[in-house]
Amino acid sequence: MPETPRARALAKELRAARKAAGLTLRQLGDLLGWSEAKISRVENAHRGIKEDAVAAMLDALGVEGDPRERMLKLAREIRAPAWWELGRTLPHQLVALVDAEKRATRITSLSLNVVPGLLQTRNYTREIMEAAGVDPDEIEDRVSIRQVRQGVLSQRRPVELCSFVDEAVLNRPLGGPRVMVEQLRHVLVASEVGNVVVRLLPLSAGAHAGLSGNFVLFEFVQSRPTVYVEARSSGAFIDAPDDVRIFHEAVERLHSQALDPAASREIMQSYLARYEEEAA
Repeated sequence: MPETPRARALAKELRAARKAAGLTLRQLGDLLGWSEAKISRVENAHRGIKEDAVAAMLDALGVEGDPRERMLKLAREIRAPAWWELGRTLPHQLVALVDAEKRATRITSLSLNVVPGLLQTRNYTREIMEAAGVDPDEIEDRVSIRQVRQGVLSQRRPVELCSFVDEAVLNRPLGGPRVMVEQLRHVLVASEVGNVVVRLLPLSAGAHAGLSGNFVLFEFVQSRPTVYVEARSSGAFIDAPDDVRIFHEAVERLHSQALDPAASREIMQSYLARYEEEAA
């Protein structure tokens, strides 16, 4: 089975590309003159697989353009550890979360308690981790990892991020007024970028479709959508279509219940003004 995040990502995309072409393992093997076992080895992206084998499979499947280049890059770098693996021992769920963020084309998140991780400042993240009891020796490393993860928003082909945020998040002064001033300014600047949308769920709206809990919905080029649900000390990925459909339906309701981006910015600016006054 795939052993690294890159191998897992390549395996998912190769299988999805074959299925999209409507071919079985045997049919693809007949096209290439390969055994079914060899197709399976390539599709499972074991570390011994070479780039030229992946290229031949993509040729047979008619995969071109960006998807082809992305999969060939994964094949070239399959032996290289990802940046989050270097010199670190991280929880499995965090490694899987970073992998999903790197592969996603669109991320939709719901945050009821804190600013979403991809929009947090260092000081805000540090406050969260200290309050959660993270080992002091690990905090700075974890803060840095979260900051580097935000690179998916500014890379050459950035992910699209739509964050639904409960207004209660803004009313919770993590770290005090100065930290909140920095954090709100950061979110406001980020929301001016074309690929980032922040929509508030106002307190005045009462109940809304997200009150059952936080979640993150990942959408990919080839792989089927996946939902990440986080608990206090663990997290779960959900990709069964019937289960994911429930979250898609929740997102549709949230779109109708949340304020539009412009109105959301106005409220965030009002909170910013309040915290600026308190910090003065």
